[in-house]
Amino acid sequence: KVEFAGNPYPALLKEPRNFWDEIYIANEAYMLDEVTHPRIRQKLAYDAAAHRLFLEYVEAVTLNELVHTGVTFKQPNRTHKILQCVAETVTDMHAGIFCGRPIVHNDLKSMNVLVPTALPEEGILIDFSHSYFAGYLPPFIADKKKDPIGTAKYMSPEKWEGDYTNGFKGDVFAFGVMAYYVYTGKHPFDGDTAQIEKQIRELTPPSPIQSGFNVPRNISVTLMACLEKK
Repeated sequence: KVEFAGNPYPALLKEPRNFWDEIYIANEAYMLDEVTHPRIRQKLAYDAAAHRLFLEYVEAVTLNELVHTGVTFKQPNRTHKILQCVAETVTDMHAGIFCGRPIVHNDLKSMNVLVPTALPEEGILIDFSHSYFAGYLPPFIADKKKDPIGTAKYMSPEKWEGDYTNGFKGDVFAFGVMAYYVYTGKHPFDGDTAQIEKQIRELTPPSPIQSGFNVPRNISVTLMACLEKK
């Protein structure tokens, strides 16, 4: 959180810790140049020489924090509205609405959704460091064996093959994982990296209803459809 010249509000500063951070920060700056969506955190400026990215600062908690503190269980109506906001934003992003061109987020997860203090039923998407415009896959995205791109628990089956050509569907799969986690407090696929890969490739997790969670049937069916292998 820093002061930003010419801006009456504070900014969020992202700085690199290593070479790959420089690549990711530069990619996020490039992506956000074409984004004006009100539910995507805005870029303020980018210093290419120092690889410093200034972003809109939002007073908020992450959706992940709301799960950890039990808010998503205690306030189910609020939970539904937050996830609806995220779903609508992803839909807009895939259609190129307020984005110039269709965008694949490629790292959807509960840690990358902010819930603003001032708008507690809204969701704001953040972290476009691994995102790309549809049809323009950057070369640094595709090698998962050396360094998995995105969080392993959220990676769709084809990504474990290094196939990122179905980016929109990969986002839908990740949304299903996130919704499952938000409603149950548990990820549908868990363990070490090898176990997660095997589960995602081969196993269908029990639905939230089958596991005894009080989730409306239509929502349970929808999120399980997001988790289909194909």
